[in-house]
Amino acid sequence: MLLQIFTSGDYWDPASRIRGYYVGRALSRHKFTVYIYPYNPIHGTLLKRSIHVFKDFLLKILAIMSFRRTKPVIYIQRGINSVPLVSLFFVIICKYIFRRKVIYDIDDGLFLTHPFEINSILKLSDIVIAGGHELFRYCRNINSRVLLIPTSVDLSLYHKHEDKKTNENVTLGFVGSPATIRYLTLLLNPLRKLSKYYDYTLRIVAARTKEDYEKYRSLLKKLKTCAKKVETVPYSVEKEPEILRELDIGLAPLYEGAWKGDDWEKYKCGFKVINYMAAGIPPVASDYGEQGRIITDGYDGFLCRDEEDWFLKLSILLQDPERRRIMGENARKTAEAKYSLEKNIEKLEKIIMELLTEG
Repeated sequence: MLLQIFTSGDYWDPASRIRGYYVGRALSRHKFTVYIYPYNPIHGTLLKRSIHVFKDFLLKILAIMSFRRTKPVIYIQRGINSVPLVSLFFVIICKYIFRRKVIYDIDDGLFLTHPFEINSILKLSDIVIAGGHELFRYCRNINSRVLLIPTSVDLSLYHKHEDKKTNENVTLGFVGSPATIRYLTLLLNPLRKLSKYYDYTLRIVAARTKEDYEKYRSLLKKLKTCAKKVETVPYSVEKEPEILRELDIGLAPLYEGAWKGDDWEKYKCGFKVINYMAAGIPPVASDYGEQGRIITDGYDGFLCRDEEDWFLKLSILLQDPERRRIMGENARKTAEAKYSLEKNIEKLEKIIMELLTEG
């Protein structure tokens, strides 16, 4: 059973790694032969980048042509590169020239910025995999064959969290991507107020280099007035388990449609929260979008609607190590029950097998 997975980025891209590479690796343990074709972005002029996209497109067409006798299922994670129109052409060629079955995986509201291309891909795909409930609801209006599979974690990669027995040097952590650092603006006032009562460290792990952090210098300067110690740590895939292990509380603030407009955040899939929970860290998150469905408030994390919520609920965890421990254990249980890659991959395996039997 053959599967060709095309990812929208390389291994360093979180969505490509988690919903592309990790999915492929899990399926390869389920009697599938998996080939992964990443998109490796480059910097340069528009002409240089356009030529790169065109060459990449041709190479991927050749990859499809390399299987003539067998017909692998085509699995597209977001797109085959950074240009949705090229991904649409690719789907059309796969479907109508090579007669391949196409699975399309979506974990963001890409249709908000490229409605024609993404909606067309959704309509043409044999199966759509949606990463969250709002995405599922949207996709079902376009394609009747939609499967909800949340962004899932390989729990074997997560080390046991070492709970602190005291409130000395409690670490609030924010682990994400450079583009999500701006969400921390929501916490400026609550963190500043908390610093009057508690001694905590704010650790931000969201960029690979110091240069990437420089883009948010103004915000980071403001955050440094909110805690006695603010750390910016380079993100590393290899070191992520250790990074998470050293955190006590996970932060997941989220705007309500105020970043890209048109409810972009509404369609985000909440992996930041899932990541904390898998590591046994109690998450404190904005009660918006998928995050509000992942966390059971007060059991495996806290949900916040406003600044007062953030202050009160972080206060509870900052002053009560036992509450942090219990909530962290419950968070891990939730990850094991609902967001385990091995469990959710069984759903995907079943749907691929159904596609193969359809001929």
